[in-house]
Amino acid sequence: MAKNYIARMREKVGHEGMIFVSAFGVLWNEAHDAILLEKRWDSDKGWGFPGGYLEYGDSPMQAVIREFKEETGLDVKVERMLSLTTHLTGKNSWGDAQETIGVGFEVSKIGGELQKDGTETLDLAFVPINPEPTMFVPQAQDTLHRILTENEQSQQPWFRETRQ
Repeated sequence: MAKNYIARMREKVGHEGMIFVSAFGVLWNEAHDAILLEKRWDSDKGWGFPGGYLEYGDSPMQAVIREFKEETGLDVKVERMLSLTTHLTGKNSWGDAQETIGVGFEVSKIGGELQKDGTETLDLAFVPINPEPTMFVPQAQDTLHRILTENEQSQQPWFRETRQ
């Protein structure tokens, strides 16, 4: 299997700080009381949003559409931007310094059948938002909270910057 963009770049620069862009999507159920979330291969601590890092040449919108298809089996279209966030990590779980710029989108289903890929996505479910689901990392928890409290109140995207 071919190495992904991040693995190829890390071979060149080692653990030195790098900037990566990720995109994630929020897909509501019909009743708008649950969000499609995934159990990830790399954490057993909670849920995550379908999404991933951009490959060279991707736009954030292309990336979220591709990642949704790969991780959930669903074809989606981007409805609106929800957020733009940054998170600086001095040492991630692989020992690398990185800053991640995350772009969040609300998406709608246009086709496909819901199915976990069994590699990156171990489980998929429309998880009720009340009580607020437990996410796999603090940044995702904060993002979910803001989606539920701020984006539902306004059509405007929000911006957040965090430093570690």
